[in-house]
Amino acid sequence: MSQEKRFAHVCMVVRDIDLAVEHYRKILSVVDPKQIEEEIVYYDDFGVGEERLAFATFPSTGCEIQFMQPKTPGTALYRRLEKLGEHVHHICFTAPDVHDLVKQLEGAGIGIVEEGISHDEENIPFQYWTFIDPSITHGVLIELANNYSSVGGKWAPAE
Repeated sequence: MSQEKRFAHVCMVVRDIDLAVEHYRKILSVVDPKQIEEEIVYYDDFGVGEERLAFATFPSTGCEIQFMQPKTPGTALYRRLEKLGEHVHHICFTAPDVHDLVKQLEGAGIGIVEEGISHDEENIPFQYWTFIDPSITHGVLIELANNYSSVGGKWAPAE
């Protein structure tokens, strides 16, 4: 995978991640068969703090399809799913170093969310991510993250 900036994935929040994977495997087998050739990246327990999620991603050299299922009742994402139903949650752009990307955006007058840059040291210690301040993204939640690769069903640092 290139170390360049790229449009990395579209992430959907779903109630049943296994059912979503099953349905999209059928869809992608027709519309983008290459995206189902590699093993799906799957984490049954992922998140920061109280927010626990299941994640699944269809690896691709282009834009990936990703799902997340909230597993902790009462958390922000769980409440969002209950209120809005299944939907596209965010789109993601990656770069070699999200910290540098944030500095570049700040130089352009574009801020990030109040929570700052997040990190899940246990599951993916190389990965850092954040979101652009949604007040300027016209209704689209935009994630920024370090580049990553999909290796043997897990995320790994970009090659």
